[in-house]
Amino acid sequence: MVNEVTLLLYFICHHCDVDALIRDGRVIHRATLEKKVPITWVFSGVQLRAFLDNRDRIRRELGFDLVDAMRGGDFINPRFGYNNPYISEIAGMTYNHVPLVQPWFPDQREYLEGILPDQIQRTLDVARYDFDKYIVTFHGPDGTYSPAAAYKLKQHGLDTLVISGEFLNGDQQAKGKVYWASGLRHLVRDNSLQIQAREFYDARRFIDAAQELGHQNESGFVVSGSDSNEVNGMSERYNGMKLEDGIARICCIADEAYRRGVKMINCNAAAYWNPNHADLQSIWSNWDDVHAMQNAEGNLGWLINERNEEIGHVVWLIGERHRQGWDVREAKEHFYRAADSALRHNGYGYDPFLTGVYNYNIGRARELLQG
Repeated sequence: MVNEVTLLLYFICHHCDVDALIRDGRVIHRATLEKKVPITWVFSGVQLRAFLDNRDRIRRELGFDLVDAMRGGDFINPRFGYNNPYISEIAGMTYNHVPLVQPWFPDQREYLEGILPDQIQRTLDVARYDFDKYIVTFHGPDGTYSPAAAYKLKQHGLDTLVISGEFLNGDQQAKGKVYWASGLRHLVRDNSLQIQAREFYDARRFIDAAQELGHQNESGFVVSGSDSNEVNGMSERYNGMKLEDGIARICCIADEAYRRGVKMINCNAAAYWNPNHADLQSIWSNWDDVHAMQNAEGNLGWLINERNEEIGHVVWLIGERHRQGWDVREAKEHFYRAADSALRHNGYGYDPFLTGVYNYNIGRARELLQG
């Protein structure tokens, strides 16, 4: 029976309106810069760019330069030997909010070779050249992923990927391991431990649950993640926490963890420290199978099938035109916007505004590619 438990917290930040950026900035300020809680903050390239584009306004609202703070020593930079496990980390997602694989494709190569590399590299470049950070950890938007994408992420210099654990159901021992595929380390999120859950209003209950999970998986490593809007007040209108409560919950959990001797570390450290390793295919039956964290079952029932078929057709067209010597760059930009997972989610993708965004961009991409 393992006695020590190590806890990893990460938050996915994917909203780009200025209010959301400011809210994320307030959480980062209190939890990372002041409290020094080692959180892994996951940003899409679009959001990193939005921080830059709205830098002056965010600075006025927060009273300090968030971009400059993110460039500094409160976040690790492992490629330069700065890999302190006990401070925060900036992780990445694809530049636009496009899933790492397209699950309805019988053949993934068009996407994996023609779309995904651009999406990965653009995020890495914004982080490197504008935030002075070499990202080594990645997360698929909405957790949509299959092992077929692993080699491409590793090829771009990434070390670690955080994947969803819903499809593993209650198999806690499986969630406590580090998995390998194409040389890439995979951490598995434990979906049963989410900071925003009502039962964790008391930090002691959260740490109780983390310790119990750590003992169950017999490795002592517990990965807990959620969207940043669960703690930055954006979910308040849906009976979620206020911004102040979200910040307080993070800080109280850290205090309780430290009081009990529970280590808190970033993703980079978690991927290296856990001695319990396995091949990813030991839990993932097929290299091309796709799982997601959009629902409790870990399946893809959230997808709007008609839109996915249209997206698939455009990916095929992009590949065909590229081989024919066409300039497909503008078409790709419209494709990226249309392929945003928010526009293909049957829970809110039919919103009139989002539907309009989708229809315009998919139509424009087709127009450019069909000549």
